[in-house]
Amino acid sequence: VGINLQIDSPWLIEMIGLAGFDYVMLDMEHGFARMNLPVMILACDAAGITPIVRTPDFSRADILNALEFGAGGVQVAMVDTPDQARALVRETKFAPLGERGFSSVTRAADYGRASMAEYAEAANRETLLIVQLETRRALENASTIADVAGVDMIFFGPGDLSQSLGLFGQEHDAVVRQAITEAVRAINGRVPVSTSAFSAADIHYWRTHGVNTFLTSSITPIRHALEATYRDLLEGST
Repeated sequence: VGINLQIDSPWLIEMIGLAGFDYVMLDMEHGFARMNLPVMILACDAAGITPIVRTPDFSRADILNALEFGAGGVQVAMVDTPDQARALVRETKFAPLGERGFSSVTRAADYGRASMAEYAEAANRETLLIVQLETRRALENASTIADVAGVDMIFFGPGDLSQSLGLFGQEHDAVVRQAITEAVRAINGRVPVSTSAFSAADIHYWRTHGVNTFLTSSITPIRHALEATYRDLLEGST
């Protein structure tokens, strides 16, 4: 279970790690991770939690920067086709899988301490490429996207998918859930799959349908906690 962090705060990352989450999504698509990304990745390492950087598009600069800063992987939004997935493999994996830009003196390469061959092999083995499927077209191509060598995980985005299916904002609708379920079935365990979960009921539902990795919100729990604290203070003062 990971948590999506839109706020560029290393202190929140430290608390997320202490809370026990398995990874944190540093969100460049819907948040401010871009503003302070190197420091946030450092904070993840200090807190012992894996940083995954979500990029809003296929920008080579965003992907390469995130990986060279030391991210554990990238999650790329709006992947619709196997060709797009293959293009992302080229940007995230070194030869023979891809053609990622190479430097042996980056933070990810321990500033040149490892040999080029050792670094490239370790990076290909450990760096996650997660592709987000968020449209009707993407679901139709889910099986062939799963066959692309170098794609490590598929994430289904129910929010945008609900819009693509004509059910804007209704991500819990049975039609949306059934569409994701059918795509998970088509993938048939060839790669791990992930989706959003905002309650224990969500996790239970998706676990019974073949999903075992989940991304939850940071903003909503923080807002709810602040609102509850404010109410408790006012009610306790009367």
